[in-house]
Amino acid sequence: MARSFAPLTLAAALAAGCSGSSDDGGTGGTTGSGGPSSTSGSAGGDAGSSSSSASGTGGASGSNSGASTSASSAAGTGGGGAGGSGSASSSTGTGGTTNPGSGLGSGRMEGSGRSSERYETGLVSRDGTPYVLITNGWGPGFGSHTVSWEGTSFTVESMSGSAGSMGQPASYPTVFCGRYSVPEVPDCGLPAPSRSITSLRTGWRWAKNGNEGEYNAAYDIWMGNGTRLQGYLMVWLRDPPSYQPAGQPNPAHQGVTVANVPGTWNIWNGMVNGLPIVNWVRAEGNDSYEIEFDVMDFVRDAEMRGLSVPGDHVNAVAVGFEIWEGPITNLKSVDFYVDVN
Repeated sequence: MARSFAPLTLAAALAAGCSGSSDDGGTGGTTGSGGPSSTSGSAGGDAGSSSSSASGTGGASGSNSGASTSASSAAGTGGGGAGGSGSASSSTGTGGTTNPGSGLGSGRMEGSGRSSERYETGLVSRDGTPYVLITNGWGPGFGSHTVSWEGTSFTVESMSGSAGSMGQPASYPTVFCGRYSVPEVPDCGLPAPSRSITSLRTGWRWAKNGNEGEYNAAYDIWMGNGTRLQGYLMVWLRDPPSYQPAGQPNPAHQGVTVANVPGTWNIWNGMVNGLPIVNWVRAEGNDSYEIEFDVMDFVRDAEMRGLSVPGDHVNAVAVGFEIWEGPITNLKSVDFYVDVN
């Protein structure tokens, strides 16, 4: 979530990611993460990953006037600053409401494109289930990027930029299912009431391709009432050297495991622009490049630890890279799916 600066507002926090500083509903971002490690995540973000901001529906901390795109009228996918206009270069994927959950590496991808626009929206699909991709260069330190995609797979071919003064990432290229930070809401099964969900399986595989710098690889899960965002859950598969999640490390929940989920996690929790966030973070240097789990296991884990966030719906599930500093070359999201039952 992060965005440009000026006094942060809730809307600003929602735009781009959950790490550091945050913006609110900007098209395309995630909840913000928290900022440079020296700030212990106090800088800004709404909810979300360590130094970025939470993506919110519609806008970022900046003007987020938004870029209109041919594939959508998203006001500034990505949130932060004013959006760049640009026609979406992707083709529309086929519809469908249920993902067969065929696992990683075997999905049928539809909808492809390539863009250097700061805020671009691409309508894509995997195995007939629709998703939305946003290039999301929302941070105040954004320089330039080129992103290509096919279905839920995308590559950050190049990216330049730097962290904002409050620790915001420069960008958060993202693909998602549900009601997220742009007007487009793919018919993927989300939002859905938590009580009606039997399982919410998801999987993600990514490849760093030699990129060792200041970026994370993170899930951004929006909780709310089906329309309004009320809190964030983030799952960091990579913790960069100099940036951290929003909130503070919770001393009672370090080196923990989550039922039915592989790996060991350090939990950070706190507030981003008035909304609660809980982050499960892999230890620095212990990156996870592939994972499959039931999102509801993280929801139950938060509740069991007394860290639950408000909201009786899962609004959206997103994955992407919060990038604080370039250059980045050929950082790749290989495959991603969400299967709502």
